[in-house]
Amino acid sequence: MLENIINQVKGQLTGELQDKFQLQPDTANKSVDLAKDNLINEVKSRAGSGDMGGIMNMLKGGKDAAAQSSGTDNMISKYVSDLTTKLGIPENIAKQVAPFAINFIIQKVSGKMANDNLAHSDILGSLVGGKFDGTLGKGLGDKLGGMFK
Repeated sequence: MLENIINQVKGQLTGELQDKFQLQPDTANKSVDLAKDNLINEVKSRAGSGDMGGIMNMLKGGKDAAAQSSGTDNMISKYVSDLTTKLGIPENIAKQVAPFAINFIIQKVSGKMANDNLAHSDILGSLVGGKFDGTLGKGLGDKLGGMFK
C-alpha cells in the first residue's frame, strides 16, 4: 500500500525535482525510486524493532511532524548518501533534494491516509503482510523468522 501511494505521486515528484533542482528526467526518476526505497526500508526496520511510535511520528503528516522525527532524519541521511554514491548528484544538491523529496512523500502518504480514512495499521500491515492488530506478534514474528513466536 505504501509503495502504491508513492507510485501514484512519482510523476509529480519527478517533475518537482526537475523544476526545483534542475535534475535530468532520468536522474529525477531514479531519485524518486531511491526515496521510495529509503522510506520503505526505514518503516520496515522500525517495525522489525518494534518502534511503532517512531513510525507513527514519521507518518503522521505535516511538515513539522516529519521534520521532528528521528526516523525522517535517519532516512534523509541515508538518502543523501544514496543520491551522491548511486546517482552521482553533488552533495550540496543532494542535501537539498533529500529533505524535499522525503517530506513530499510523507505529506502525500499522510494526505492519502486522511482522505481514504486509512489507519497507520493499514500501512504497516501492507509492509509486514497482513493486518497490524492483535495478531501483530504472529505476523511480524513470521516475517522476522519467528523472533516473536
